[in-house]
Amino acid sequence: MFDSIRGTIAAIENDEWILETDCYGYRIKVTPFVSSVKIGEQKKLYIRFYFREDGEFFYYGFEDPKERETFDLICGVKGIGHKTAIKILSRIHWKEFTDLIVAENVDYLSTRASLSSKTVKRLVLELKPHLGKTDFVTTATPKVTKTWKEVKTALAGLGYTATEIEGVLNILWQEDQTIFDDTEVLLKKALGKIGGLK
Repeated sequence: MFDSIRGTIAAIENDEWILETDCYGYRIKVTPFVSSVKIGEQKKLYIRFYFREDGEFFYYGFEDPKERETFDLICGVKGIGHKTAIKILSRIHWKEFTDLIVAENVDYLSTRASLSSKTVKRLVLELKPHLGKTDFVTTATPKVTKTWKEVKTALAGLGYTATEIEGVLNILWQEDQTIFDDTEVLLKKALGKIGGLK
């Protein structure tokens, strides 16, 4: 089984790259989060492939082995196939997806991934034991500050659930810890992040 492939970028067609190596051109589907490349550059991707009964192959390429591992875990969830798995990881960066699963942020995940809450709850149930492992945690543990508590109280007063609040604050902590020094700035950022949930 192929584990990775290195070759020259021959073409970029939306979410698919043509990667040429050893006289073959491989059409590989990638997420929007892979590093930008130019035609003619060399690139290495960790891959997974599936094929249908009619002989058509689907190649998926990932920059990070843990991104591919996340893809594999999602594919292992009952009722979730490889097409849905790549759709999820094309809408949510795999590191953010891990944080949201661990935080059990069902509402936000449902919105971002365009999945039913029932499907997302199943993802949380089956994936959290794996993604919550020490060797899989992707980001530092948030520090609960006075500002954190003030913003949490304010968001609760606006009707957001504890799960939504914790999930959004976790994401903001990973993005920029400096905003946790200012309650007004943090509240504004948090509102902007979860504004689409309601």
